[in-house]
Amino acid sequence: MSMRKVEEMNSVLIISRDEEMIAVWETLCQQKNCLVMSETSGRDALQSAQLLSPALIVLDLDLPKQERIRLCQKLRSTTSGTLVLLAPREQDGEIFDEYYHAGVDEHLVTPISPMALLIKSMAWLVRQDCMTARAKVYA
Repeated sequence: MSMRKVEEMNSVLIISRDEEMIAVWETLCQQKNCLVMSETSGRDALQSAQLLSPALIVLDLDLPKQERIRLCQKLRSTTSGTLVLLAPREQDGEIFDEYYHAGVDEHLVTPISPMALLIKSMAWLVRQDCMTARAKVYA
């Protein structure tokens, strides 16, 4: 694959321990011309995010709430790409505010169908491409 072609691709980082879902998400994202990388731990994900600077990060790790929030903050500090958090519904509405303050762009309640996640992901990538194009016009 040529370097020019790779530069035109959106990069997606999937962070999950669910190998079956990773395989489905990778396949769907690759079909939409995305360069996909996956990690199973927060530490490895942070390193990959720093190296890849992904346009989209999908975080689906079963972590205690405070660990999940800290990981979101660290991921946000590595990239300006979209951060989508997949997590179970929580009773406390203030938790959603904490996620957004930690840099999460969208919180999706699990379980979620792979197709629903793909649609949301592509919408975020298109939105990000439009914002980047608009920034270049005004620069």
